[in-house]
Amino acid sequence: MRNTRCKVVITGCYSLMHAVVDMSCAVLLSAAAVKAGLTPMQAAAGVIVYDIVAFALQLPFGAVADRWNKNAVVSAIGCLLVALAFGIQGTGIAACVVAGLGNALFHVGGGIDVLNISEGKASLPGIYVATGAMGLYLGTKADDLSLTGWMMVTALIASAVLLLWVYRKAKRDYGINNAPCTLRFHPERVSTSAFVILGCLLLTICVRGGFGLAMKFSWNNSFEIGLISVSAVVLGNALGGIIGDRLGWLRTSVTSLGASAILFFFAYDSMFCGLIALFLFNMTMPITLTALANLFPRRKGAAFGATTLALVGGALPVLFGYRDLFAARPVLIAATAVSTLFLWLGLAMYKTEMETAGTPEEEKGNLPRVGKCGTISPGSTDGRAVR
Repeated sequence: MRNTRCKVVITGCYSLMHAVVDMSCAVLLSAAAVKAGLTPMQAAAGVIVYDIVAFALQLPFGAVADRWNKNAVVSAIGCLLVALAFGIQGTGIAACVVAGLGNALFHVGGGIDVLNISEGKASLPGIYVATGAMGLYLGTKADDLSLTGWMMVTALIASAVLLLWVYRKAKRDYGINNAPCTLRFHPERVSTSAFVILGCLLLTICVRGGFGLAMKFSWNNSFEIGLISVSAVVLGNALGGIIGDRLGWLRTSVTSLGASAILFFFAYDSMFCGLIALFLFNMTMPITLTALANLFPRRKGAAFGATTLALVGGALPVLFGYRDLFAARPVLIAATAVSTLFLWLGLAMYKTEMETAGTPEEEKGNLPRVGKCGTISPGSTDGRAVR
């Protein structure tokens, strides 16, 4: 009973606040551009700077958070920084930087806590990452930026208070802690195949980041249809982990991504095919995230940050003016097909790695195995989730 309650409380709180934080940042970017009187080019630069800070810095922040072992506190600091950004929105790009720092800290703290209770499965991480897309979309559609901004600041401060309660619950009632680690990474302790897997999975995430941002379909021309489209993205992220845990990661990922490549051929002309393709295209996110966290069980925050670094790496060409190239039908289909091959290779090797190899820490008995909620749970190493 405690195990289930722990998962519901932690995942539910972080998922709700994920939508709040991403919505707040979207509102802030628009409000800062208006308040500071930025030109369209300056506003675009602010968005790029925000994206780089918010996504690229999650890797070093995650490495520090892994060691610090106060995940909800890290997220609470992130919420307060985003709230602070609203107070200095007149500074324009500087406010975007502060918001990016807050966004990065929130994601890292929440990501580690959810991965800690997921027991090596992708269902809970999928639910956590899914809600951000909806918050981001609603934030970009806000009309009264002043009123919405005040609402967001209030919600962010309330979230920070709630996160301190989550921290107390996680530590006192559930006994959840990060696996012990040092800030220094020792690559000699990781097998060569693990780095090949890392490359394959990150490449897949990079493709998702770039082409997911570039996609534009002529039928997506209203708020209502846009809401349906982003709902397909949210459901793909949320259900991808659940279905993957039930049917197998390898089977689910290759089937969904391969099918999306086929459907993208028709997606430019058919809204139905486009929505199904968006749903399938996003199903692999929680699986790749959880697989990376399982590969590096002592460094879940760094693994989480590596995925967001790959996302922004793929998105940068689009942000710097190559959106039309990435949005072209032949390019999108070809990239998705190639990504499917790399995903198949990465997850097939991951299955072998998890079934046959243990880390030196495990062999020495220093790395705790998967346990029920309330223990350090570094992730499943038996390979049964991948079929």
